[in-house]
Amino acid sequence: MEAGGIGLELRGTTRGTRLKMAVLASFCEPASAVATQLGEFTERDWQRTLRWLDLTGLALYLLDRLTSLGVQNCLPNPILERLQRNLADNRERSSALFQETIAIASELRRANVSFALLKGITLSPESVPDISLRCQMDIDILIRSSDAIAARDILLGFGYVLESIKEQEWCFTAGVERTMKMDTLYKVRPQRMVELHLLPASDQRGAAVLEDRLARARPRFIQGSEFPALSPPDLFVQQALHIFNHLCSEHIRAQWLLEYWRNVLARRDDAAFWKDVESIACDEPRADVALGAVTLLATLLFGDFAPRELLLWLMDRLPRAERLWIETYGRRVLLADFQASKLYMLLRQQLSTRGHPKQVSRWRFLLPFHWWPVRITHSPAEERLPARLMRYWFEAGYALRRLKFHLRTSIPYAIECLRWRRILADRRN
Repeated sequence: MEAGGIGLELRGTTRGTRLKMAVLASFCEPASAVATQLGEFTERDWQRTLRWLDLTGLALYLLDRLTSLGVQNCLPNPILERLQRNLADNRERSSALFQETIAIASELRRANVSFALLKGITLSPESVPDISLRCQMDIDILIRSSDAIAARDILLGFGYVLESIKEQEWCFTAGVERTMKMDTLYKVRPQRMVELHLLPASDQRGAAVLEDRLARARPRFIQGSEFPALSPPDLFVQQALHIFNHLCSEHIRAQWLLEYWRNVLARRDDAAFWKDVESIACDEPRADVALGAVTLLATLLFGDFAPRELLLWLMDRLPRAERLWIETYGRRVLLADFQASKLYMLLRQQLSTRGHPKQVSRWRFLLPFHWWPVRITHSPAEERLPARLMRYWFEAGYALRRLKFHLRTSIPYAIECLRWRRILADRRN
């Protein structure tokens, strides 16, 4: 998998884009180069880029990287102080989330429910050096479908309510609901969320599953507490699938690519690990395409990094059109100020031609006037009129933002459709 890496041509790019590229480069370049590159930018440049840092989840990772290199003073003082306050807030939030995880895990064990934690704290230490650096909003738990009712009852005992069921995912919430604002992004949230991911008893062909991800789960010690987590190869494959699924939707975070890159580097010389990854991915739908796509995108961001064992296996797994989309739009999507676009629809269209499951008409995503946006608030019992009016105000504001999003992105998407067709045609000729 050849790629240009982070040494991109800078002429013609804006200062904001150059700063974002320098931020990404800071994770794999030496201290002297990082200090020189980042020191060129003014406080005004950083202020304009802070929102991007927050939305991509890179802000605290950047602070940690610069601190470990001893070059944090290359940041303007107001920016450095702001990031340090964010880190203090995020430590408090991570601690609260960790204590909630311990309590729920204890009850699941007591009820003899087989489970494994997903993502989040289980990414440490290979992908995440310190869980207090990660922007995590909820707790993800993998269980078997036969244990769903028992797990639901346990969560109800913690004050959670079942908000939604989407295929094999049950979403629970508890606490007071508030719309999230940028100035409270790192603070303890008044609302807690848990997602249960259900493993079916049989595969897509109806055959009984003899061994699944949960059967391969292993205990992991995190900050002195033991939790069941996915085996390292399973975690890696699911990490790639998670990133790829978001790549096929409106929102993708550079944070996830950085974590994937770090995980690969931590396992780079473990040949047995990569054999296990290949074996698991062969039995997981679309895992080979996801691994190829995510590895290529991470290479475009951070330069060549993947081990030979992984590259040899993935070399012919990523279809040409999907590879071309990543090379054409991957960095553009991740460097965009607005962390949402419709460019993913071009990728989904390519996947649909290869039997990608459960594809929805692109017009539903392009101009979805036939449905109201997903509710972001829910009415509690005995809701009073002022609270109800405030909730309606939040819902109306969200609907207006979604309308603006569709108006802002639909025309550029239509233009890119024409350009994309020309690109595909040129490559075929």
